[in-house]
Amino acid sequence: MHDTNWDDLRYFIEVVRSGNVTEAGTRLGVNQSTVSRRIAALENALGKPLFDRTAKGWVITPVGEKIVTQVEEMAMQANAIHRKIEIDTEEVSGMIRINVSDVCSKRFVMPVIRDFKRDFPEVDVELITADHVVNLANREADIAIQAVNEPPPNVVGKRICKMAFQVYGHTELVKNLSLDMPPCITWIGDGVTLPFWIKKNFPKLKRAYRTNSGVAMFNMCKEGLGLALLPCSLGDEVAEFERIPVEHIEPGQDVWVLSHVDLRTTARVRIFRDRMVEFLTSEIDLLEGRKPKRDLY
Repeated sequence: MHDTNWDDLRYFIEVVRSGNVTEAGTRLGVNQSTVSRRIAALENALGKPLFDRTAKGWVITPVGEKIVTQVEEMAMQANAIHRKIEIDTEEVSGMIRINVSDVCSKRFVMPVIRDFKRDFPEVDVELITADHVVNLANREADIAIQAVNEPPPNVVGKRICKMAFQVYGHTELVKNLSLDMPPCITWIGDGVTLPFWIKKNFPKLKRAYRTNSGVAMFNMCKEGLGLALLPCSLGDEVAEFERIPVEHIEPGQDVWVLSHVDLRTTARVRIFRDRMVEFLTSEIDLLEGRKPKRDLY
């Protein structure tokens, strides 16, 4: 066994988290060959294979599975050390304005704001909840957590993953559900047309609840008023929700943490952005619809 380059462990854990080398490279900001080379170097240092290279992709080996938990803990410790250095060496003050959709603010942003404010009490935090995309160029916000496939110009940021969506319904509603004529809560941007997935799966549907609020849609679904197309990151965390198997759901958009290019080195913006990226990265399984259900709402 040779000395381990601990930085190579970052590459290992990203391949585990993302499930493939290409996606791991995207998250790390390097190409696929770099990821492969760093993993090979780590395996050589450890003297054991961590992944089996198959025609269908990389499959973690029993040896790799044994070290996942320890590597995750090491990553958390490394991030904690980095945050401690930030706190001790930087004077961080001023105002930071954060934009996120209202329906996602509690689950994904509040924990980061809480810890950030604890470490940097001189920073004033303004949370802007909106279901539309704010204009960072016009300083409507300093940082935005947005679901967009193509970020606007003049911004910098980090793509986290693809946000998964599914149709959900309350267990009591689903128990007596007739797919010929379900009640349905839908997100209708223009307030007129029904989404494609409803027409395809429920062709006999004649009426529906309509709302332009993600929070209202979530709450109406939780009250058993109908079915809703929700992010898996919300639906999978409610014990009384069940997924409804339907076809033709449009793929979700990419989750980005964005800030204006002019603010990329501003301490308060950079630190909060990095922490937000770290937190969302730890929740990728939930965002992509692979995490077991737990009741948080």
